[in-house]
Amino acid sequence: MGQSSSQNYSKVVNTLIFIFPIVIITLQVVGDLVLLILAMMGIYVAISQKLSPFIIKDIKVFSYLAIVYFSAVCLSVLFSGQAAELAHYIPRDLAFLFAPFIALAMFKAEINMNYLIVGTKVALLVMGGVVIYHGGGRGTGVINPAVFGNLAVIVFFIALVFPYYDSLKHKVFSLVALLFGLVAIIGSGTRGAWLSFLLLFATYLYFFYKKQTKLTSKSIIIIVLIIASIVTFASFNQSIKNRSQVAYTEIDNWMSGDTSPNSVGIRLDMYEKAIDNIKNVPFFGHGYRTSNIIIFQNDLSAMGRISVGFNHLHNAYLTNYYNGGIVLLSALLLLLFVPLKLFIKANSQNRENPVFIAGVLLTLGYMSIGMVNILLGDTYMNGFYVFFLAIFMLLDAKSVKIPST
Repeated sequence: MGQSSSQNYSKVVNTLIFIFPIVIITLQVVGDLVLLILAMMGIYVAISQKLSPFIIKDIKVFSYLAIVYFSAVCLSVLFSGQAAELAHYIPRDLAFLFAPFIALAMFKAEINMNYLIVGTKVALLVMGGVVIYHGGGRGTGVINPAVFGNLAVIVFFIALVFPYYDSLKHKVFSLVALLFGLVAIIGSGTRGAWLSFLLLFATYLYFFYKKQTKLTSKSIIIIVLIIASIVTFASFNQSIKNRSQVAYTEIDNWMSGDTSPNSVGIRLDMYEKAIDNIKNVPFFGHGYRTSNIIIFQNDLSAMGRISVGFNHLHNAYLTNYYNGGIVLLSALLLLLFVPLKLFIKANSQNRENPVFIAGVLLTLGYMSIGMVNILLGDTYMNGFYVFFLAIFMLLDAKSVKIPST
């Protein structure tokens, strides 16, 4: 590419990077379109410049992880005995098939992280606005509230870890965006998202502490104010109190032997019965979306009759193991733990680069989501992870210093 063409190319990529966080949670079709455009750009680069994403050092690890996971999903569908259903199930996982070319498109651009930083903050404003518009209830009017809440948590922390602008107006903009993000997280009513928030917040404070060679009075005040604000906000929110109390009651009832169907009880029953039967899972699993049928098809209990109607076990690791055996579970764990290890190692060598912390929070956030819900069975979740993991792993490999913002 000539210099002018290269600059125009980078502008297009950076514009797409700005748009994606805003639209992926609220306008799925547009989010898919952004990924498609990036994939087509990557394919064009691969053909015109005879480049393969599988041999370029900066993106080959990411590319192999994505393709291995996509291949494992295809195998699980084939072993379900419903090969004809590939056309139905696979489209939601196409982000992983095109992931290497999405990464290649980004690799050829001069990425300006300011576009992503501002994009995530605008996304928080939009998500908070959606919740406020719908009266603060669980119904977001755009996507499943569980997916909405989980992704809102991760966007919140991606926006949080990057440095703020020096000017007062940009600090105010960042603060307002984060407050709207809290509104979105709490308004989603997703208890799993709240648990992920607490885990990621503790992780963020750990990295914040490690970054400081000496905690200044200003840093201590900031930490105390953040914690106090979150505790106060949560304490006075009736939705949090109500749903937390319900969860506690349902856990206590289940542990006491009460088999009456309820949200938490059904999940705990799924986990227990899945673990009890885990030794019977074949090497390649029972097939895609068969976990609940295998476990509950002969279960005539009240919970069993409800559980058989789900297509997952509300736990990504158990679900993947039942569906695709050791092959699919291993592919999922590689997709999560390999990047996490790389980001942690990079952070230990350079604690000033927020990209590494954002990468840790992204992967750790997805790991925590997978403990209580399906993980990569939704186009929103898939596209979101592919997009952000591609950027963070690329910048990790390049060890690019993020400009002060």
